Amino acid sequence: MDKKLFLLAELDDNSQSLLRNIEKSILQKGIIGTQTKNIPYHITLSEYSMEKEGAILELLKKVKDEFKVFDISYSSLGLFGLRVLFANPDMNVELIRLYDFVKGNSLHKDDPLSAHTTLLIDEPENIIKVLPDVAKSFTKISGKITAISLYEFFPERFIKRIDLESQNYD
Repeated sequence: MDKKLFLLAELDDNSQSLLRNIEKSILQKGIIGTQTKNIPYHITLSEYSMEKEGAILELLKKVKDEFKVFDISYSSLGLFGLRVLFANPDMNVELIRLYDFVKGNSLHKDDPLSAHTTLLIDEPENIIKVLPDVAKSFTKISGKITAISLYEFFPERFIKRIDLESQNYD
């Protein structure tokens, strides 16, 4: 598999905790999945070729200047076929604006944003096994996008994270 760079919109600590609880309920059923572990729950914004690393690091500086922490909520689950179970964020203007801001040099710049936060990637029988309980216990998550990070995959390499500034409501 070719290595690629990914920009991730990371969720706040409370949202991380709520999503980890879903992950724990899946693990209790003996299902581990193949999704990337040990990285924060996030929405993948864009994918880039490796030679763009310098340009993406510069882009992160611009993102920090242009964007503040913003609200994000999840009110439903979704599936990509029967191999990926995800939390489905409610689209909002700031998320779309952020996506439009960073997609210029991406490998899929002409694709629309398919925002999601992956909970489980596995075989269909395992998705079917956990789906009823996850769906039954899922409640709305109201959170925030608090950071943007750059990772290389695969193998995983953390490159840089920028914390977005809090909104000033004075």
